[in-house]
Amino acid sequence: MNTTQRERRSPSLWWVLVAVMALVLSACAADEEGDTAGESEDDVAEEQDESAAEEVEIEYSIQMPGVISYELNLPTLVADAAGFLAEEGIEIEDYVTGSGGTLRQAVIAGEFDFGLFATVHPVLARAGGSPWKTIFAAHEKEIFSLIVRSEIADEIQSVEDLAGRTVGFSEPGAGSWFMGLVYLRGAGLDPDTDLEYVSLGGDPGVIFTSLQEGRVDAFASWEPTTTRAINEGIAEPLVAIWEDEVHQEFVGERAQALVMIALEDSIEEDPEFYQRLVDAHTAALEWIHDAESDEIVQLVLGDSSTAELFEGLDEELVVEMIDRIRGGFGSGCLDREGYETELEILMRYEVVEEEVPFDEVADTRFAGEC
Repeated sequence: MNTTQRERRSPSLWWVLVAVMALVLSACAADEEGDTAGESEDDVAEEQDESAAEEVEIEYSIQMPGVISYELNLPTLVADAAGFLAEEGIEIEDYVTGSGGTLRQAVIAGEFDFGLFATVHPVLARAGGSPWKTIFAAHEKEIFSLIVRSEIADEIQSVEDLAGRTVGFSEPGAGSWFMGLVYLRGAGLDPDTDLEYVSLGGDPGVIFTSLQEGRVDAFASWEPTTTRAINEGIAEPLVAIWEDEVHQEFVGERAQALVMIALEDSIEEDPEFYQRLVDAHTAALEWIHDAESDEIVQLVLGDSSTAELFEGLDEELVVEMIDRIRGGFGSGCLDREGYETELEILMRYEVVEEEVPFDEVADTRFAGEC
C-alpha cells in the first residue's frame, strides 16, 4: 500500500488558534457595527465567503496519476480549480502524467493506490490478478479517433488503406493501443504482419511531432492531439469517434470508457477518503454540465496548477476541444451496460481471453450504479 500518494494530515494547533481568534473577532464585531454600516450586503457576503474558504481544513494531500487526456482529466481539473476537492478536505499536490501502460504497471507495483485510467486497464489488471476496483466513471463515450497525416489523406480513404503503412499508438495495453486494434482488426488488417504498429508513448508533444515529421502515417489519438493536429493541418480524421454515427458503428451508443480506480486494500483502509474524492468529482461533473465550454476553459486555465496540463495551447483551441468531448461526461455513476460494451469489444478483438464481470471490477458504494 502506498503511503506517499495519499498523505493524511493531523489537525494542527494552528486550527485551534483560528477557532479561538474567530470567537474573539465575533465578540469584537458587536462593538464595531458602525465600522461596517457603510458596507453593502454583497461586500459582507463576499468577505464571509473568503473567510470560509480560508478556513477549509486540508486533511489529504494527494498525487493524481493519469494520462494527459482532457476526456479523462477534466472532471479532476474542474474539481481542483473550482474548489470541490478542497471542500472535501483534499488537495492535489502533483499531477503525475505518463502513458496508461506505464502508470498501470506503477499501480500494480504499489507506487500508487488510485488513479485515472481507460477501462481497458482495470480489466487487464484484474485479469492479471491485481485487485483493481473502478469507483467513478469519468467519461461515457470512447475517445480514441484514428487520424492520418494530411499529406497522404487522399491515398487513405478507409482503414483498409493503411496496409503497409506505419500506425502509431501510445503504449501496449493502453486505451490508444486497444482502440487502434479495434479499427485495424475490424478492417481485416493484422497489425503484426500487414503494417507497422508502433508505440510513441503518451506525451502529446512527441505524438504531434511524430505526425508532423511523418514518423507515423496515422495515430489512434485523443485530446489534446486530435483537435490540434486537425486544426493545424497536420492530420485529418479517418475514424472520427466523436461523431455519434461513427461511435455507434464501432462501439455503440454509450461505453464506460474512462474511470477512476483504486486498489481494494486501500479502499478498505480509508473508505471515507474515497467517498470524499468521488463526491468532489461528482460535483465537478454537475458543474461541467451547467457551464459553457468557455467558462470551463477560463476556470482551468485560470488556476496555476491545472493550467500546467494545457501548456502551449491557446484558449480558443481548448474551447473547441471541450466542445468536442463534453457530450461524453455523465453523472459519474458506474454503468453496467457501458462496462459490458467495453468488455465485449476487448474480448471480440482478443485483448483479454476471459471475462471480467462488472461485479468483480466495480465498487459502486461511492458513485452508485447507473
